[in-house]
Amino acid sequence: MPCCRPTGTGGRTSAAEPWHFRHRTPGLADMTDARENSRLGHLFRPSPFSRDRAYWLDGHVLRWRSGVESGWLSLSEVTLVQVTLPPAGHGTARCTLRTAECCVHRFSDDYWFGWNRVERHRWGTREHRRATFLGLVAALARRVRKANPAAALTYGPDKGRPFEPEELDQTQGFPARREPVPPERGEDGNPGAA
Repeated sequence: MPCCRPTGTGGRTSAAEPWHFRHRTPGLADMTDARENSRLGHLFRPSPFSRDRAYWLDGHVLRWRSGVESGWLSLSEVTLVQVTLPPAGHGTARCTLRTAECCVHRFSDDYWFGWNRVERHRWGTREHRRATFLGLVAALARRVRKANPAAALTYGPDKGRPFEPEELDQTQGFPARREPVPPERGEDGNPGAA
């Protein structure tokens, strides 16, 4: 089975690409989706020379944008969620998603300021956006577990160890939930976000 690319080719598609990468919307990527900045969205830049990348959850679909390219991935296709979370201030937190077609999506909590008009005065400096990273990863782990019970959730580098999504909530400092969330409400408590 051939391994696919994590990003598209600028709107060009071919029959050799997996079906979910053919659903790119390059024209929409020029605009920022409001959900990118929601509680279940995360914006990062892995180096000062790379483009902004954004991942956000929209129901049982993970949407992504890398510069002007965008796409989506159904959470039922995810077979592995691996989270590497060093202590705060001691490294970069990373999350790796792998699908049955060997497609890999990687994102981190790093944000390097680039050379655009707004960020130029901070060019080359890095900040960790751990809060939005953990918000997305915790919700992603819960939704992947619900959409595909056979998916492996691992914590740590290499093979890691299995984990439950609730462990990430404790990492964020959220108190443990005492009452279950009704199925018609999502993690954020809003109807229709489940």
